[in-house]
Amino acid sequence: MRLIFIHGRALGGKDPRQMQREWELTLEKGLGAAGLKLPKGISAVLPFYGDRLDEFVAEYDMPLVADAVQKGSGGDSKEATFRAELLSEIARGCGIRDEDIQRHYVGDPNEKGPLNWKWVHSILKALDATPLGSLAIDAFTRDVYVYLAYSRVREAIDSIVLEELNSEPSVVIGHSLGSVVGYSVLSQVSYTASVQRYVTVGSPLGLDAIKKRLSTPLRMPAKVQKWFNASDVRDVVALYPLDAAHFAIKPGIIKKRDTNNHTSNRHGIAGYLADPTVAQWIFDGLK
Repeated sequence: MRLIFIHGRALGGKDPRQMQREWELTLEKGLGAAGLKLPKGISAVLPFYGDRLDEFVAEYDMPLVADAVQKGSGGDSKEATFRAELLSEIARGCGIRDEDIQRHYVGDPNEKGPLNWKWVHSILKALDATPLGSLAIDAFTRDVYVYLAYSRVREAIDSIVLEELNSEPSVVIGHSLGSVVGYSVLSQVSYTASVQRYVTVGSPLGLDAIKKRLSTPLRMPAKVQKWFNASDVRDVVALYPLDAAHFAIKPGIIKKRDTNNHTSNRHGIAGYLADPTVAQWIFDGLK
């Protein structure tokens, strides 16, 4: 039995072995809180794509929104549309209204809208008060766009994860962007392993801007036996639960919405793996 960790973004330059050990140690804490221990004979792996993603972001020269505003970038790009859609959804989930965004907007009122970088920047400013903060949210939307918009990027990153899916049964854990990568990989038919559990944490898969850029129709990956999703209601990346209203697949995803993610931004992997319920679900798949 294998345990496969799929990490999120902003990890370029990190030591993959150290990252994997940190995931393992945190999972052990969660298991301990549940009165459990990791079963013997489990092999764990963390397919690392952090450096490759950063290379693609640099290659496509994707700016942060603030930089796009400063440089006066055109507002008719597909990137502007995607990031406006994604940020608007996140803002609505946080209870931020148009009038709240308006307070941060400087410019001609007739120019407001999803294709105007200044308006997009105003959404980000309104989101700065959230635990994750505007800078991290800005970078998140940029990196997600690069992964979803360019097929060669998705194929390259997916292949790194696919290499670790062999004939051995596994439990796959996807965090943040890693849950999107995991869904993309597991929806393919080029692997033979049975996935006993797909466990997603801090997942943005409930966001329409992301869903409509994935393979359609949305479906339960054929070789996934059960899917469990955990989120913290304060995690702005995972505000929309993976329920029938936001991610309609059959059989349905089992959800935990009351995770208490103790990390400062309420999104960190340590705050999810240390949760005893999350750890229990991983353990049950490994037995």
